[in-house]
Amino acid sequence: MEQHALINPSHISHDVVFIGGGHAHAIALKMLAMKPIPGVRFTLISSEVQTPYSGMLPGLIAGHYSFDQTHIDLGRLCRACGVRFIEDTVIALDAESQTISCKNHPPFSYDILSIDIGSTPNKSDVPGADTLTQGVKPVPLFLSYWKALQQRLKNQAPSLANSSSADNSRAHKIRIGTVGGGASAVEVLLAMQHQLQGQQNRLSSQANTPGTEVEYHIISGSSGVLPSHNRKVQEQYRTLLDKRGIVVHDNFKVSHIEHFENNNRLLAKTLYAEDGRSLELDEVIWTTSAKPARWPAESGLSCNSQGFITVSDTLQTLSHPNIFASGDIANMVNHPRPKAGVFAVRQGKPLAENILLALKNKPLKPFRPQDTFLSLLSTGDQYAIASKGQWALSGKWVWRWKDYIDQKFMNQINQFSMPSNGSSAAISQRPISSDLNITAMRCGGCGAKVGQPILQRVISQLTTPLNNGIQVGLNAPDDAAVLSVPAGKHLVQSVDAFRSMIDDDYLFGQIAANHALGDVFAMGATPHSAQALVTLPFAKESKVEQQLLHVMEGATKIFNQCGMTLVGGHTAEGAELSLGFVVNGLSDHDALLRKSGLNVGDKVILTKPLGTGALFAADMRGKAQGQWVKKAIQSMVQLNQSAAETLIKHGAKACTDVTGFGLVGHLVEMLRASNVSAKLCINELPLLEGASECFKAGIVSTLQPQNEKIRHLISNIEQFADIPDIAILFDPQTAGGLIAGVPENNAQACVQALSSTGYLHATIIGEISPQQEGAKLVTLV
Repeated sequence: MEQHALINPSHISHDVVFIGGGHAHAIALKMLAMKPIPGVRFTLISSEVQTPYSGMLPGLIAGHYSFDQTHIDLGRLCRACGVRFIEDTVIALDAESQTISCKNHPPFSYDILSIDIGSTPNKSDVPGADTLTQGVKPVPLFLSYWKALQQRLKNQAPSLANSSSADNSRAHKIRIGTVGGGASAVEVLLAMQHQLQGQQNRLSSQANTPGTEVEYHIISGSSGVLPSHNRKVQEQYRTLLDKRGIVVHDNFKVSHIEHFENNNRLLAKTLYAEDGRSLELDEVIWTTSAKPARWPAESGLSCNSQGFITVSDTLQTLSHPNIFASGDIANMVNHPRPKAGVFAVRQGKPLAENILLALKNKPLKPFRPQDTFLSLLSTGDQYAIASKGQWALSGKWVWRWKDYIDQKFMNQINQFSMPSNGSSAAISQRPISSDLNITAMRCGGCGAKVGQPILQRVISQLTTPLNNGIQVGLNAPDDAAVLSVPAGKHLVQSVDAFRSMIDDDYLFGQIAANHALGDVFAMGATPHSAQALVTLPFAKESKVEQQLLHVMEGATKIFNQCGMTLVGGHTAEGAELSLGFVVNGLSDHDALLRKSGLNVGDKVILTKPLGTGALFAADMRGKAQGQWVKKAIQSMVQLNQSAAETLIKHGAKACTDVTGFGLVGHLVEMLRASNVSAKLCINELPLLEGASECFKAGIVSTLQPQNEKIRHLISNIEQFADIPDIAILFDPQTAGGLIAGVPENNAQACVQALSSTGYLHATIIGEISPQQEGAKLVTLV
């Protein structure tokens, strides 16, 4: 497996954490990937796997680009750069203890921190704006709103066609306005108009249905639009807006907004200006001055009166030299500039350079942002206006120029990969810290155990439910756990372990625990207790402690969901992170589900989609999209407990979990034990998003060739040999779903019950048939 840029064999001694996936951070991570330093771990924490590139947002709204074309894939970028990626929202920062609190993870520690979290439109100063308007940021919320608005107008067109009165016609008129006269307000509204007019024209031509009449308004607090641009740009846009029927309300400083009470216009709002004017609108998009997140100021970082982090020329905060800030959240006190992506992009290089200098304890270099910049503003259609200083140019060729610049930037980020020999020289550099050099030769045997003080501190922070069947456990530790098995119960025990396939230790703990529990659920048992076996990479004591806490908090989250108790375990140092569990369950003597319980006529039900093996093989090669990996992880952390209960309720007598041997491998085990065969519907197999793309690209798990050695058990597999997705039959799953035989009369009800319980991909994938002659056990249909 190739070695990624910022992943190196030295022990972790320093953590550099980036909060936010802004433009400056994306560029900085690329640059840092080219100059890795042994002993330094880089982490990006972002609330989104894909973050929007602001310069292309109007093009996305207008329909010129797809979602993927306009979003930076942070998951893929981090994999390519060797950066640990954490999808979560930061809610607090303790600058004294140097820890970061997130919404859905245990705290993260840092040695150097960089913040690039952008900003959102400020609606707090105008009563009613917070609840009655839609901000253009956060972009994910705006895009959801925009999609819903288009659908609403599309659905409204047929009712308009059946309306005959003038009053009804007026009632169906939609008034859309953007508040703010800057570039965002103008570009977004023009893009919306372009897309909606195109949608209306398509509806009219396809169904002879008149489209919904839409009025467009720009509410500007200044004397015109684009006040920060030169007069030529302002005049061209004013002419364009007049030509397109967009009404501009100059000097309309909104004082408050109220809901407009009218039975025919349920969504109407009234905007009131400070000078007494008023304006009725149905849809209001807020694009005014930016507002920062509150936690930087609440954390004691140096901030201005608005809450933006104040930084010096080196991009260090004025209050904490080990904390950097860039992008919209930062306020360069010596060189104030507008909140614009063009400035954030230019900050990426000096940010990376100064972080490297800070790691090496060398003087940092000052950075001065450009005084003027090239502005390329779109007009909804594929036309744009360029300006810099006092000149301005316009035309379709300007849009093509802008399109080239934007797509080139995005391709450089989203298609980034390290040269094959890019990291060899850098890895041989001298480590920045000698903290671990004195113990570079790590002991084996019991000398490889994690120290007792670390264990005690981590155990004290874990929450695990009490269980009457635990006589001796972590509440009173001893040499071994002591369990009581109730009369009339079987003790069902299984063990599973593997090395980590993701950089998020907390999620890895959840996946490993869920995977280990799969066998217990597959046998119809109730989870009871578990012991852990953890191997942690060599690192400073504080780094080891935090990693152990993260994986065990992830695991206990899963255990707590099903009411089981962590009773003990073992920890050791090693070359890489691995985690395993011995899990115990209890079952009534006559309630066990066995592989041997299949009956002819049973429908074969699968509860989760397939594809984790190929997806993580692609991820390790930097070929998987971040959203693919995100959805795979969501599937992997979903417990099989409710699925098992539903299957039992609908008459299942045979069940197993689909894991390392793949779908066919585990199904064959059941068929052999039950002396039956199966017909498998290849087109009914649910696949995780991205799995098909991986197979078409020839990307499969390293275990795939071993799993395919039973392909001879499929009677007609050669008929499907040209279908790339046939590989899914042998794809090894991690924390996969359950496969069970359910009586035919109960099968559809079972699938519906599974879906209502959260197993949205559960489906019937085949049926059990009489045993075939010879060695063939499976027939594809």
